[in-house]
Amino acid sequence: MDVLGKFVIGFDTVCDGNQTATDEDGMPVLYDSKEEAQREMFADALCSLEGTFDDYFEENDMNKTTVLAEMNGILAEGNVEKMNEYLSKNPNCNYNNEFVEKAEDFVLGRKAIFTGQGIVIAGVKLEEL
Repeated sequence: MDVLGKFVIGFDTVCDGNQTATDEDGMPVLYDSKEEAQREMFADALCSLEGTFDDYFEENDMNKTTVLAEMNGILAEGNVEKMNEYLSKNPNCNYNNEFVEKAEDFVLGRKAIFTGQGIVIAGVKLEEL
């Protein structure tokens, strides 16, 4: 898989390690620029929050109406810098704990496994798929 100069949106899972969205063929979704991936990550966070129960907002001391209005406004503006600033200042709004990484550096299924001989890092580089 040609990943040079591409980006992925990753997320960490306890059981399967680092994962990323896949297309209908099961291949990782690649973005042509970091900004494109960051924009999509922000949109993902907003979409997830829109479908989240009020309890999440209450538990995290957030006003649902305000958060959704702010995020919709920033997304409509399209300013990736503001999107990143917003998620940095409001980490609970990155509901899926996603991150953007260069595809060439991303390791699918990356996780640390503790063995009798030390720690082993498992996973596969995307270029090997």
